[in-house]
Amino acid sequence: MRAIRLTTATVAVLVLTLGSACGSDSDKKSSANGTEAAPAPAAPAQEAFARLDPAAFADRMQDKDAVVINVHIPYEGELEQTDAFIPFDKILNDPKLPKDTNSAILLYCRTGRMSEEAGTALHNAGYTNISHLEGGMRGWEAAGRQLIHNPAHASEMPAEHGSMPQHG
Repeated sequence: MRAIRLTTATVAVLVLTLGSACGSDSDKKSSANGTEAAPAPAAPAQEAFARLDPAAFADRMQDKDAVVINVHIPYEGELEQTDAFIPFDKILNDPKLPKDTNSAILLYCRTGRMSEEAGTALHNAGYTNISHLEGGMRGWEAAGRQLIHNPAHASEMPAEHGSMPQHG
């Protein structure tokens, strides 16, 4: 019985010793008094773009320099003050897209899926001031706001879009 206790104690000491010795020096920082300090917290990841509710999106639309872009295909309505209609998956190649990557760009679609994809593409291309309407035009209407339907703008957006599903 004594041999089992001695073996158990020896194993416990070895585990503790090895466990403390296996830490990486890069994970530890020494303070002035020689004690170990906790590692610095990681910087928070920067969001690719702002996700705005209808009220915040409407407020941002008041910025005269902001470019409001409907990225939904096919055309299913729009917010008043929309500046451009650019298919979500063609956003980077469209001449209506601001050339200045610091321009305020407000994206929306029907439900938010297409504007999220467009926002991610713009972020990856170096654009820094992107916002999208969380919940899209459906969320806009659910918040009691109006959509408009302009047949002239419907012709600006492709009626068919390859094999991509037309929901979003």
